[in-house]
Amino acid sequence: MATIPLAGLHPHEYEHPFDAKALDSLQSTPGLDTIVRQYNKQAVERVIIVQYTGSNLRITNENYPKIHAMLDDVCATINLPSRPELYLEWGYHINGFTIGVDHPIIVLTSGAVDLLSEDELLYLVGHEVGHIKSRHTLYHQMAQFIPILADMVGQATLGIGKLISTPLQLALLRWSRMSEFTADRAGLLACQNPTTAAKVMMKWAGMPIRHYDDMKLDAFLAQARKFEELDYENLNKAIKILTIMNSTHPWTIMRAAELLRWVESGEYQSVIDRATENRLYVRDEGGLNYCRNCGYRLEGQPKFCNSCGTPLKKASCQP
Repeated sequence: MATIPLAGLHPHEYEHPFDAKALDSLQSTPGLDTIVRQYNKQAVERVIIVQYTGSNLRITNENYPKIHAMLDDVCATINLPSRPELYLEWGYHINGFTIGVDHPIIVLTSGAVDLLSEDELLYLVGHEVGHIKSRHTLYHQMAQFIPILADMVGQATLGIGKLISTPLQLALLRWSRMSEFTADRAGLLACQNPTTAAKVMMKWAGMPIRHYDDMKLDAFLAQARKFEELDYENLNKAIKILTIMNSTHPWTIMRAAELLRWVESGEYQSVIDRATENRLYVRDEGGLNYCRNCGYRLEGQPKFCNSCGTPLKKASCQP
C-alpha cells in the first residue's frame, strides 16, 4: 500500500495526552536527575548497544532488501531524517523495541517478520520509529535498569538512592506504558491503514496463528469500544502498573480503543491531510503550544520562539 509522505511532521501533532501528562509527572519526580547522571556515568547505553549489535542479525539492503526498504519508507513517511539501524533477534513472538539515544537501533523479533504481513510490519516499524521521533528511548532504558542504578546511587549516598528508587521506578514505568499510545499513533501514520493497525493489535492480544486467515475484526473492535466505557484513567495506578510490569505490549485492548478513538475523532485524518502543514504553532490535545520548528513549549502569545527564534504569528496558533 502506497503511503503519503508527511513532510515536516512533528511529534506534537499526534502525541497522546496520556503520554504528555505522564512525562510531566515523571520529570517532576524527585531523584530523576540523579539517576540520569548515574545512567550516563555507568555507560549503560554503550553496554546495551554492544550486547544487541554483537548478538543479532543486522538488516542491510544486501541480505533483506524488502525489510531494509520498509524502514526507509517509514522514515520518509513520518519524517525521521536520520535512519536508525535495524536488527533481527530470535524469538517467535511479535515484538519490536528500540535502544540507544544518540544512535538508536531498532530490533525486531524473527516472529514479527514471519507472523505479520508486509503492511502490518510497516505498522510495527512505524511504532518503533515513533519512539525514536519522540525521543522516548532514554527513559525507556532507564525504566529497565533503575533498580541497578538506584543501588549504585544508594551505595554512594548512604542509602538515599534506594529511598527515591521506588516512586521514580513507578513514574518511569507508568510513563513508559503511556508512551505506547503515542507510538501507536506513529505506527498508524506510517502504515496509514486503521484496519492494518487493528490486526497487529489482535495478534498482540493473543490471536492464534491457525486463525490468522479468519480474523474477526468486527468483534475485536466491538471489544475495544466496550473498553472505552471504562474509566481506566482513574483506575488505581499501582494496580495498573503491577498488572503490566512483565509485559512488552500491555493493555492491547485499551491501546486499540485509544487508537480507534483518535481515528473516529477525525484527528488522524487531519494529520494525513496535512491540515497543520502551514502552522508555526503546534497545539497538542492538552491545549499546550509548541514551536513547529524546534518543539519548544511556548508560553502565552510570543512573537518569536524563545528557543530557536522562529517568528510566530497569532493566526497560526489555531488548533
